[in-house]
Amino acid sequence: MRPATTLSTLLLAVTTAATGAVTTGCGADPEPSCDPSATACTLERDVSTIDVGAGVEDEDTCQSWTLNNPTELWVTGVTETNGGGYHHANWFFVPDDQFDQPDGTWSCSEAGFGELTAAILGGYLFALSTQSQEEHQELPPGSAIRIPPYSRVIGSSHLLNVSTQPVHTTMHVALHTIPPDQVQAKMAPGRIQYHDLHLAPSGASSFTTECLFDQAYQDTLHRPLQYELHYVLSHYHALGVYTQLEIAGGPRDGEVLMHHDGYGDNFGVALDPPVDLAAAGAQGLRFTCGFENPRDAEVGWGIGDQEMCVVALQAKTDLAWDGDVAAGTGAELGVASDGEVQNGGPCDLLAFPWDFDKDGGPPR
Repeated sequence: MRPATTLSTLLLAVTTAATGAVTTGCGADPEPSCDPSATACTLERDVSTIDVGAGVEDEDTCQSWTLNNPTELWVTGVTETNGGGYHHANWFFVPDDQFDQPDGTWSCSEAGFGELTAAILGGYLFALSTQSQEEHQELPPGSAIRIPPYSRVIGSSHLLNVSTQPVHTTMHVALHTIPPDQVQAKMAPGRIQYHDLHLAPSGASSFTTECLFDQAYQDTLHRPLQYELHYVLSHYHALGVYTQLEIAGGPRDGEVLMHHDGYGDNFGVALDPPVDLAAAGAQGLRFTCGFENPRDAEVGWGIGDQEMCVVALQAKTDLAWDGDVAAGTGAELGVASDGEVQNGGPCDLLAFPWDFDKDGGPPR
């Protein structure tokens, strides 16, 4: 087995224990009955069936499904169902000689799995909405994510069972594909995270950052920005009230592209028609998370009773990027008329060219 590629090695190439979760097995893939190179197909599987113990919270469970796909797949939609016990999960694809674990569940940390490494090595596929047990995420017509031949799908899961009884839960994932000749827009991933959260006690607070990637695009690819946003999905926990994504810079600065309130069955939003940021004269995107903290203590970033602030993006572009407001870099900006404590922080940007012809696993 070839060892999992490190993040530093991947970036160089581009630019020059699951606590309380017990695997109970999953079946083999059925014989293929659809040719994804010629027609629309659905590939689906019970990826794992696990027991999540009473009161268990765990963010070290990875789940994998080796696709054994001899041809590339162009994914335009994902459907997931589960029996509970999932707070959130981020799903990626990698060549199937990487993170070579038995299909089902395994410890992310013991296998050395990292989300950013997986996204660079293969790509980001989708994320479960908070506490969702059933959802369908669909890109705009003709938009698709390329999975190379012989890939493995991996979910990095955050399990949570607040009940007094164990939860027996099956994660079922279906990938909906279109043939290559129907692909009109190839998707590349992006992400914004605001790590420097300090939710004010007994009140409302918001956290905003601007990720201005137009200059990074020009510096990296040596041509003017090309960026057409197709899909966004945000994530926060129980104290989250809203998220908002806006155009940053240019004549349409402040135009709202997505606003999500409270908990819903699906935090994802397909932008149809997609938004061409270059045509809008934009420099990037502005992202805000709003919270209401009823406690008498400050809340920060983390699992358990702490919070998160994330948005994942899919766009027609050839630059992938990850923006982060690191701990200790934000500041309080003031208090709004409604009492909301407003905070802001700098977006530390990591950008790299996106290769739509990546190799998958070894040919068979």
